[in-house]
Amino acid sequence: MSEEDFFEDEVLFTAAKKNYISMFEEFYEQRKQKNQYDANIVDALGNTPLHYSATFGQVDVSKRLLETGAKTDIQNKAGETPLHKAVWYDRIPMFELLIENGANPTITNNQKQTVTHLAKSSTMKDLIKQATLAATINKEDFADDDDDDDEDEAATKKPYKPTAHDHSDMVADDDDE
Repeated sequence: MSEEDFFEDEVLFTAAKKNYISMFEEFYEQRKQKNQYDANIVDALGNTPLHYSATFGQVDVSKRLLETGAKTDIQNKAGETPLHKAVWYDRIPMFELLIENGANPTITNNQKQTVTHLAKSSTMKDLIKQATLAATINKEDFADDDDDDDEDEAATKKPYKPTAHDHSDMVADDDDE
């Protein structure tokens, strides 16, 4: 890597840290024209621009990084993903963005910590529980609901007709005083 390339890469890291969208766009266009754009470049610590934007909670530039190929689960030399950074610094909007883009909340860092171990706020802990549960659910466990046979199936089902015994235990009675 030339000194010029190194300097140009620093532009991308700065844009990620400071949420400089116009700086990002200019860098992206220049590198794209040369067919040299890489959203997943790493610094000496193994951090990608997405690690930095997650650390500083820079949602706008993170969206552009993700749109242009940034991977959510790259681990730096400490084994941390951008999601670890977002959780450690309690960046809730960033956490949500990363999860929406496929970040895995069960990845462990070099200290054998998942994001669950790093959460400080109760809000973040709740979000992590939801994301972890969603990540562990096997989509094959659910019925295929996109069948084209839905109309035929609806026609063969008998309509529900309530009976006198439905919810009879929930009706207030004057004798219940």
